[in-house]
Amino acid sequence: MQKIEIHLNSSGFIIVLSLFLIFTKITGQDTKNIEKIPGMEFIPAGEAIIGTNEGFDYEGPARRVFIQEFYIDKYEVTNIQYKRFIDATGHPAPPHWKNGKFPEGQEDYPVVNVSYYDALKYAKWAGKRLPTEEEWEKASRGTDGRIYPWGNEWEKNRANIRPVLGFGKPKPVGSFPDGVSPYNVYDLCGNVWEWTTSWFQAYPGNTISNPNFGEKFKVIRGGSYKQSEIIAQSVRRDFLNPNDRRMDVGFRCAK
Repeated sequence: MQKIEIHLNSSGFIIVLSLFLIFTKITGQDTKNIEKIPGMEFIPAGEAIIGTNEGFDYEGPARRVFIQEFYIDKYEVTNIQYKRFIDATGHPAPPHWKNGKFPEGQEDYPVVNVSYYDALKYAKWAGKRLPTEEEWEKASRGTDGRIYPWGNEWEKNRANIRPVLGFGKPKPVGSFPDGVSPYNVYDLCGNVWEWTTSWFQAYPGNTISNPNFGEKFKVIRGGSYKQSEIIAQSVRRDFLNPNDRRMDVGFRCAK
């Protein structure tokens, strides 16, 4: 077999190197230069399965969506983080906080009882934003379209969901390390619902008529300690008036 040798002058080497760098950027293989942002996880660009053909009629059809790279908070925003925001800006505290202070001993619990607009103001103050529901779903399901962040089968002790009808409460963020998503993001199943920036609208290809569709309600994701494991699946979507506040709804940021 003949040995093939390729000889490049300096100009040729520069061209080849440039093509390689362009290729790695397009394919996402240049992972060494990904910026590290404290408290956030990097989600690479690429396709993800969004929606399902086996859920509620407003959750389908399943489709592949290309999503640009982004970052998402590793944990839900906590009470102590939200308190720093309040102290810095004078923004009103959640209604259940007494004298502007969160319940004692709940520094690391997810902040709740905040409206979409409250969450939006926090995100802007933090130099971030809220995720779209497609970004949220990719962060939870990965690229293989799994049902839960960890796989396709429910496994207790991986998430904070309703143990018994009428009972349950939030837990400190990161309390279920076995329930992380493929991107090492915590509490995407249960604990508290999370605001997204998406309006509750029909998915492309969905022809059902739903009076709640439109720019009236914002999508919330992830279920909470009040929901069952079915409602906490990664494909589930619910909606809420952006001015409303609930004790089982919080948020996390993206960038």
